[in-house]
Amino acid sequence: MRFPACATALLILFLAASAAASAQAPAANASLPNPSELLARAIANQKKIAAAQERYDCMVTDHATETDKNGNVKKTESVVKEQFFVNGIAIERTIQKNGKDLSPDEMKKQDQRVMKETLKYSNQATAQKETDKQDRQIEDVLEAMMLVNGRRRIENGRSILNYDIVPNPHFHARNLNQRFATVMQGAISVDEQTGTVIDVNIKSVADLKIGGGVLANLHKGFWLHIHNHAQPDGVWLTDLAEGSGDARAALFFHPYFHFKETLNGCHLYTATATQTGPAKPVK
Repeated sequence: MRFPACATALLILFLAASAAASAQAPAANASLPNPSELLARAIANQKKIAAAQERYDCMVTDHATETDKNGNVKKTESVVKEQFFVNGIAIERTIQKNGKDLSPDEMKKQDQRVMKETLKYSNQATAQKETDKQDRQIEDVLEAMMLVNGRRRIENGRSILNYDIVPNPHFHARNLNQRFATVMQGAISVDEQTGTVIDVNIKSVADLKIGGGVLANLHKGFWLHIHNHAQPDGVWLTDLAEGSGDARAALFFHPYFHFKETLNGCHLYTATATQTGPAKPVK
């Protein structure tokens, strides 16, 4: 599934708001982390997560529904994919569409594309360029948003941080993701011990049109929700991403849609491998 720019911004925020903490859970009355420090901590924490994710192979299911303005269904689509990571980059291989397995020719094309992407991101320098780009996007979005009203709760012996997400009133947006971020509000919860976001809910509180609505269009009430779940070995993976509303960015998503992406059937691998020669990026 290709998310619109506003969803991309949320996914970036989802990663960026992680607050890495000490190995021991702090006391309930301990001071909260300074939100201004979250960016550097989040990037360091995400690199650790990326390395651990490479041990996993999971199944991802996407459901998308397009409706008219009255809520009548115009189109539905479901896709099942295999997902794994190479140097922190997610690689997806589609195996089923709308309940039907792909044909041999379609599977061949999928395998060719997956092999091409795997070889490309097996090159550490190429993968680093992509992650550096993501880091710059993180910085952009965090400039446009603020975490406020921080509070801590203890749940099952773990310290959970909760913040409200609001636009930065002193910020002037420079790009599309930042423009979307200026009209989004919501809430986020973070596992303080591991520095991982558990749950984030965000919605648009005003209409936004860019280029007269040609480049992008976001209506009030658009919402997005992402949840992260700890695996048995302690690695956190995103197990749910969903949203609904009236939004469009360039050619992504038609107005009036609902999407839901779930992750399940994860397998943990412990095998190791040694590279015998330089990986050749595929152009």
